[in-house]
Amino acid sequence: MLNMDELNQNYIKDRKRQLLAIGFLILVAGIYMATILMKNGEEPQKVTELFFADRMTPAHEELIARYNAENSGKVRVIPVDFPNFDFSTNERKELLARSLRGRETGIDILAVDLIWVQRFAKWSEPLEQYFSDEEIGRILPVALESCYYEGELMAVPFDLVQGVLYYRTDLVGSMKNSAELINKLESGITWEELLAWQRYADQSKPYYIFPAASFEGFICTFTELLLSQNPRYFTDYGFDFNTSEARRSLHFLTDLIHTYKATPTKVADFTDLPSFEYFLLNDAYFVRGWPTYDKDFVDSPIDTNRQKLIRKVMMPHFRGSTPASVFGGWNLMVSKFSSKKAEAIDFIKFLLRTESQELMYSRAGYYPVIGDLYTDPGYQSRYPELKENLKKIGFGVHRPRHEEYTKYSEIMSAWFTEAVQGKVPVEKALINASSAIRSEALEKKNGY
Repeated sequence: MLNMDELNQNYIKDRKRQLLAIGFLILVAGIYMATILMKNGEEPQKVTELFFADRMTPAHEELIARYNAENSGKVRVIPVDFPNFDFSTNERKELLARSLRGRETGIDILAVDLIWVQRFAKWSEPLEQYFSDEEIGRILPVALESCYYEGELMAVPFDLVQGVLYYRTDLVGSMKNSAELINKLESGITWEELLAWQRYADQSKPYYIFPAASFEGFICTFTELLLSQNPRYFTDYGFDFNTSEARRSLHFLTDLIHTYKATPTKVADFTDLPSFEYFLLNDAYFVRGWPTYDKDFVDSPIDTNRQKLIRKVMMPHFRGSTPASVFGGWNLMVSKFSSKKAEAIDFIKFLLRTESQELMYSRAGYYPVIGDLYTDPGYQSRYPELKENLKKIGFGVHRPRHEEYTKYSEIMSAWFTEAVQGKVPVEKALINASSAIRSEALEKKNGY
């Protein structure tokens, strides 16, 4: 039961998000009106203004400043920011979709979660004609996989991430047989082994944290468990989760909380960043996250001292299964309603330069999508961990590419969060999610 202070805080937080959303739509509408006025005015626009929507890290800001300096007097990129603390990925998706659905010209380039490409394709410009085979060939094939819709290149990758396990070096180092545990963590550990070491941990501290709120990040965690058992799961079963693999995956996540007591029940309220914050401030041993976390708080750290004591390794896997970690990241799309497509493509090609990708990696932590950075001796010398990152990428898996995936994911996360909260049995959550997805698919097929 929330007390009055918590209710007030939640109201203020929700109200802030509503105002930010309204502000974003007003910004887009203002840009649109300004464009119309400039077209109808006597004075031609001397500098082409490109509006680029993404979460603006310091790396983004530096790249935009560099591009604007290179193109001074000709093109100016104007960022449209989606701060992590103010917009969830779902809120960001809906705001962008609402803007494009209205055929507004306010956004020229948009960074989309790689699972959104199918949904945004109808509002975006096909890109194949703008890129040579050589330019496409420089991009990591695993990063390009998510950029196609019905055989057409609708996006290009900007950055790449995948699920990783963070651990506190000081806490793990103080455990019995810590050298053996660290060796297993660094070489690839099973869930069974990780849980076996829990008996050596300080029982007053949380052991393993993962985000289990009803959102896409929770589905990433579930999908890693699912695809580690069967990499062809979605090819074999589609979105039917009444299977032994799905039951084992969701049972494991609920057991972490209710059986093994490795995870506190409050993770059912956590999205990605709150889970990382809780991991640090409550001295937890492990957390499931993305490789950018140790860069996300450089300018406004959660806790500087604790942040110096964390390390990233591959996600655990079930004994007898294949290691798997879900790919995330952001792809770039060009609005088909933009009147500045040539300039938009030029900026995208700038972002795909090797030096731009290096800056995104060094300052923001995103994996480069250009293969040269992983093989060039100079970059390997500057960033020796790139070799290990490339090894991690080899175990990366994609979520299914489906036009309705985001709707299906919302259904899955709603039911699966109910399961980890103990409100419904695992089997019922899986059956209900499968049934709701079938109904959604049937309604679309029948045109409802």
